Amino acid sequence: MRILITGASSAIARLVAGALSPKYELVGVDPRPAPISSHFPGEFMIADYHSRKLDEVFKKYTFDAVMHLGRIRESQRISAQYRFQMNVIGTQKLLDLCKQSGVKNLIVLSTYHVYGAHRMNSLQLTEESPLRASQSFPELVDAVELDHSATTFMWKHRDIRTTILRPVNVIGKHVRNTICSMLRSGMCPKIIGFDPLMQFIDEKDLARALILSLENPVSGIFNVAGEGVIAYSHAIRHAQAMTIPIPPLVSAGFVRLLDQFSHLGFPPYLMEYFRYPTIVNDDAFRKAFGYQPKVKTLQSIKNLGPLPETRNLLPSHSGEESV
Repeated sequence: MRILITGASSAIARLVAGALSPKYELVGVDPRPAPISSHFPGEFMIADYHSRKLDEVFKKYTFDAVMHLGRIRESQRISAQYRFQMNVIGTQKLLDLCKQSGVKNLIVLSTYHVYGAHRMNSLQLTEESPLRASQSFPELVDAVELDHSATTFMWKHRDIRTTILRPVNVIGKHVRNTICSMLRSGMCPKIIGFDPLMQFIDEKDLARALILSLENPVSGIFNVAGEGVIAYSHAIRHAQAMTIPIPPLVSAGFVRLLDQFSHLGFPPYLMEYFRYPTIVNDDAFRKAFGYQPKVKTLQSIKNLGPLPETRNLLPSHSGEESV
């Protein structure tokens, strides 16, 4: 069985590939170079997902399954145009190639951010909840469109078993997303008067969830979360970080300053997640796949530590992490 993994340079993809390599033949594609000290267990190619090079990959190989883990995050310092090309046009191209080449199994990694942080959200968000993210934040339009393209593909092409995962905040020793970078930095903004409940999933649990999705004959859209919920202030404390109190009326200006003068690449929409709780229900995934998180949330936060230097310099148009 041969599997294509997009976003192959990401921490999650490396964990997944390492677990799958003893049983499957793997091909990795990513617009970024492979990390310096982490060998991809298969052939690795640098390619944009919307480029002709992806056609060449499908001409060279016949894939039984495709794991699309290559979503470009909104916090990465790249142009919105390039991110749209990768996340929307690139995903649509990948889906078309899956159909044309007879791929039988497709896994797409989306994000719970598509629901948006909104005061009108229900107490627990299910897979049927509306995707409000793009209503307030244009930088999330491409994430919602990626999810929508995969969902449409799933309903239109029933002959291809398609599974779409919407994980909560992903944390782990090797993950470079904004929430991890912020907790590692030792200084976390917190809006005065707000302390929302949050959910996290450890990188190892997300990798296990992806492998379960690959190896079990179940299609559909699924939320995926870790163990329990935690107040934002408790997450800050267990990360041994300092709280930076932000008055609500100046939070937007603070985000602009933080994004401009820090290395975090802090997207404006994240501040709304520090204001309104966005809790997903992942009962459907647990029941369908027999999934139970193994890593305790508090332990995962405590273990973040400094980020290992495992990758070389990134291309100027690309970002740091796909998850």
